[in-house]
Amino acid sequence: MTPEVDAVLAQDVADVKAVGITGTPTFFVNGKPLPSFGRKQLEDLVKAEVAASK
Repeated sequence: MTPEVDAVLAQDVADVKAVGITGTPTFFVNGKPLPSFGRKQLEDLVKAEVAASK
């Protein structure tokens, strides 16, 4: 790999560690992680964040 690719990968690893990602896929809405994946869970989190922003 090139030094540029190494730098990008190192930054990705640092970002993953900083936000506490433990698996994929991981989704965030307004910086809040979706605890379990599913359409209903995602809709509920988005609705809650929209309501909280009003």
